[in-house]
Amino acid sequence: MNLTISGFSEPLVLGSDHVSVLEIHNRRLFARVCQSLMSELDGEALEPYTLWDGDDQRSSRNYFLFICNPFELPWSERALIGEVLERIEDMFLHEDEARQRIETAGRSLSEQVASLGLRLQSDYAFEVQWDMRKYLKAFDFCVEVDPADELLDNLTKFLKFASDAAFRKQLVFVNLKNFLVEKEIQEFYRQAVFFELNVLLLENASDDSAFEYERKMCIDMDFLQS
Repeated sequence: MNLTISGFSEPLVLGSDHVSVLEIHNRRLFARVCQSLMSELDGEALEPYTLWDGDDQRSSRNYFLFICNPFELPWSERALIGEVLERIEDMFLHEDEARQRIETAGRSLSEQVASLGLRLQSDYAFEVQWDMRKYLKAFDFCVEVDPADELLDNLTKFLKFASDAAFRKQLVFVNLKNFLVEKEIQEFYRQAVFFELNVLLLENASDDSAFEYERKMCIDMDFLQS
């Protein structure tokens, strides 16, 4: 996938084989580009842009998942957790041994609850059969996150989460490098490529470091592209 922004001489290549970085030193232009991509307005955006898959132009609607604050990662994002729930439900339906154990445990739980109802005056019973998806939602099945974990640990866990969800759209991090040292940036890149995720970093600060797995386009203060 190529991202072409009006006024830029070259497109930014997006993909899962590298982490793409768009580094814009001019703060006003940086803000306008971020706002434009978040708007999903394509050619009607503040800074018009287009997405190309080969020779085919694609809409950016629902294509970008923005992470502006790495300390508040979107663990409850429907496009991610919904896919994970569906994957678990599919495993439940297709793995007979696991399904039988779970259904037996579910019947046992229902029987125990029903036995309590026998102490009451009227008649009580469950109207809905045990259902994996409803069980996962009822008990808030989600990624286990420890607030004491280091940022890189949580970022790695988030990338694994996106991989579990088979997320093939674009993860966009804003100024992520501000919070990581070089060694951590390289590890973040390595994990993103390992899990074959499409990751784009939008950065405002100048960074002369050379990273493996990084594909960078730089727009300096004079709007010159390199």
